[in-house]
Parts: sequence; structure tokens; C-alpha cells
Amino acid sequence: MSVRANLLFLLAAGAGLAGCASISSPTGGEKDIIPPTLESSTPPNGSRNYKGQVVRLVFSESVQLKDLNKNLIISPALPEDNPYKLREDRTSISLLFDKPLDPNTTYSFNFGNAVTDITESNPATNVVVSFSTGAVLDSGAVRGSVRELLTDKPADAVSVLMYPESDTAGVRRGRPYYLARADKNGAFALRNLKAGRYRIYALADKNQNTRYNEGEKIAYLPDFITVGPRPDSVQLLLVRPDARRPIINSRQGTFSQFRVTYGEGLRTAVISSLGAAATPPQLTEALQLAEQGRVVALFKTPTLTEGRYLLAATDSAGNVSRDTVNVRFPGTAPTKRAPVYSVDGAPRDVYRQGEVRFLFTEPVRVAPGKPFALLQEDSTATRRPLTLPTNGTLSPDRTRLTVLLDTKAKKTVTITLDTLNLTTVTGQNLGAKPLRLRVTDQATYGSLAGTIQTKYKRYEVQLLDSQGKVVATLDSPKGTFRFDRLLPAVYTFRVLIDADGDGRWRGGDPELLVPAEPIYIRPKSEQVRVNFELEDIKLVF
Repeated sequence: MSVRANLLFLLAAGAGLAGCASISSPTGGEKDIIPPTLESSTPPNGSRNYKGQVVRLVFSESVQLKDLNKNLIISPALPEDNPYKLREDRTSISLLFDKPLDPNTTYSFNFGNAVTDITESNPATNVVVSFSTGAVLDSGAVRGSVRELLTDKPADAVSVLMYPESDTAGVRRGRPYYLARADKNGAFALRNLKAGRYRIYALADKNQNTRYNEGEKIAYLPDFITVGPRPDSVQLLLVRPDARRPIINSRQGTFSQFRVTYGEGLRTAVISSLGAAATPPQLTEALQLAEQGRVVALFKTPTLTEGRYLLAATDSAGNVSRDTVNVRFPGTAPTKRAPVYSVDGAPRDVYRQGEVRFLFTEPVRVAPGKPFALLQEDSTATRRPLTLPTNGTLSPDRTRLTVLLDTKAKKTVTITLDTLNLTTVTGQNLGAKPLRLRVTDQATYGSLAGTIQTKYKRYEVQLLDSQGKVVATLDSPKGTFRFDRLLPAVYTFRVLIDADGDGRWRGGDPELLVPAEPIYIRPKSEQVRVNFELEDIKLVF
């Protein structure tokens, strides 16, 4: 055999031996679905007068730890100068503390889902050990649930924090004395608590520092809770308090408009000239809130020219910012400009009681009491004037004009915008052309209506789509309500209740003392179908 052949033979043999020596998980057999169970612990669960510095747990099979720092909750919280060392020995895990635990204290070690078996990572359940370093084992308990206020859905995996009445640092600066986590259904339980009065919070703790930071969601109660011999039940509602004024993210100008972008949606925005005693209405109408209130667009008009202005912005929580903006309109207008408007969906036909939506590239104004368009039915010479709000609506940002039809035309309708009464804020020519549409008896909408029973005087009835987006609102309807011209979809009713009657719904209090005003969410959603009218809905709140 040649040297080359010998070398190839040795390499092949070596590869075969390496394959035989490799280690892999056994295959075949039934899948392990049984999680490990806690067999014993040191100290034993429920024991008293424990003086050791080790907490050891023994399980029914070999285990491993996953995300211990995320899962393990020790209550009350240990001081930062008493860390532990971790020891893992096949079927047991041990926490070895540098210093003795506090005397006369009841401790609870909850490992959550940290302990799993080594084959299928099945998590052990109810891995909790409670004991006392003194003669008394505290037996107080608090249980309850955490839900999102605006959706009434369970708040998953939020932290529940408790602080004794004597605590002065609080949820912003201090460490919680007791800590738990809500499960996927929003339920939580704290056991082996010392009797007394406590502040309780639920926190969507994004940065996992067990402290409340501005912008995080939090649930709170205005008063202390009392932990005693009987378990207390607490319902917590998660809100997002907002004490920060609106902040400008960017400013950008073009030949026709100057855009100011904010980091949140605004409720209102007001522009005024620096040093002016009064703001002319022409200046006000040149401002538009766009993109769900995140953008303030300032359009170039004879009144709003380049210069410095004061821009006051108010967010949904009532926080106000006042900024001086240096408005510039760089560049020149192109020779040929894009059309000022379009018709939504480019329709060719329309239901005789349907809608036609005109979309504009800038805000428009309608002369008070004057028709915004003329309607011609079939080929008759008569043209019926269309006015607001009887025959149409103008969106809050003044860029969507919706024509509400109710015609007896047999074949066609023609809508012609009235360019004398309907104009853009910049004075740009609309270039309007007659819109001729075939009339159909095929409905494309449905409606929802019903009655309201309530003791409150001020509220907002909201209609939400399946994504939770508000599609329509009614301001304090009395006795009855109605939503017409709804596209086929599933809708939910939500009511924001202005309990104190100050004109706006109050969410979370930045001081965490005053509760949010109530919300009613109708448990049952409604399916709207074409040519569908449901009129027996009851809203009771």
C-alpha cells in the first residue's frame, strides 16, 4: 500500500472513531412532560427562628436555572450590601448570603419559572419558600388583579410593589418592601405579609429597576391599604400619568408650509405674533394639526409670513408648552403644482344615501351659511345647494370634506364644488371639476343605535374598531345615541366619563394621589354588516 493510500486510510478511520465518540441527546422514547417538583428546603417552608445564611432547595430530578434574576422575587427586599452566591448541584440549588438575614423578619423566596428540568425545560411550579428569622411567621396577605384602564384587558407580567407607611422614599426613589408579579391574567398574590398600612402600586417596569420613571404605566390607590388577619382584595388600574410638557422634535420648512413635529399627539395648538395684543383669525386658520396631533403645519398666507411666532401646544393631559419658532419658507413654488384635492377611492358609483369624500392637500374654509357644493340629480337643470352640517362634514384638520348624500335620483348625481364659498387657506386655485357618479341602491354601510342610562352629565361615547382605534365619537348624547354610515366591521363601545364636569376626561395623576376618572367599556362588541341597523343597544354607566 502506498504512503498516500495509508494516509487516506488513517484519516477515514480517525473520522469514524470521532463520529463514534461524539455525545448527543438520546433519541426516541416518550417526550418528558412532567415538571420537577420541590421535595424539601432548608429552612423548611413555614419554619421559625432560622439563623442560617443559606437557602437550599432540593427537587425530584436534575434541574437547571433560567433567568433567575428576572424570576426570583425575595420579599421583603434584601439590602444591596447583602448579595448571594449561587450554587447548583444537579437536583438542588442553594443561595449563600454574605451576611445574616434581618432578625425577626418573615421572608418569602418565590422562584417563578426559573427552575426547569434539563431535558425539555419544563418549569417547576409553586417554587416558594417562606420562613421567619424570629418567633413569629407573618400571615397577612393581599391578592387582586391588574387591568389596563383604557382597554379593560389584563396587565400581563407587571410588578406589584408595596411600601410600609413609614417609608419616605416611595415608588420613585425607594425600594419596595414587598414585591410580586402579576400572571398573564393580571392576577397577583402577596403572602406572609407583616400587619400594617401600606402603599400599593402596579408598575410596567420597562427598565427593571423597581422604581417608577416618567412615561411608564403605573396603577395606584389614593389611600393606604391595611394588611390584617384577613386577606385583602385589591383591584388596580394601569394608567400612564403625564406631567411632561410637549417637546418639539423637529422643525422643517418648504416653499408653502413650515412643519413643527412633537414627540406626542397634541389636543390643541395656538399661534400668535410676538408682542401682538390680539391674534387675527386669518393667522389661526393658517395652522393645522396633522398626523394624529403630532405635527403642527403652518401654511404660508398673506397673514402668516416668515418671522418669529409664539406657538402654544397643549397635550391630552393638559400640559402646555410655549416655544418661539422662527418660521421660514425656503425655495420657490414649482411651475406646475400637484392637484389640490382628490376624491377618496376614485369612485364611479355611490349609494343613494352614501358618502363621497374630498381630500385636500391643505386646510380649506367654507363661508358661513353658504353652500360648499351644488348637487345635480340626473339631467335636471336644478342644482341643489349643499351646506354644512346638513349635507356634509369637515374634518377637524379641515382637509377632508365628506358629502352626505340623500338623493332620489334614478341614474346619476353630479357634485360640483363651489369655489367661491369653498377655498384653501393659501388661496390656491382648487381647479374643481364636476364629479358625475352612477347611483346604486346597494348599501355599503350599517348603523348602530340605542339608549343611554347614566347619572353623569358629561362624557364622551367612543366607537372603537377591532384594533382599539377611535373611529367616531359623540359628546354627551342624552337618552339616545346613533352612529350612522359605518363600514362593515366589529365595533366596541367605550365611554370616557368626565365625573367632575371640568370639560375633559382626567387620566392618571402625576402625583399618584388622585384616581383617574372612570371609564365604561361595553363587554359585548357588535358586528356591523352592509345595510344593517342595530337599534337596541344599551349603554348603562
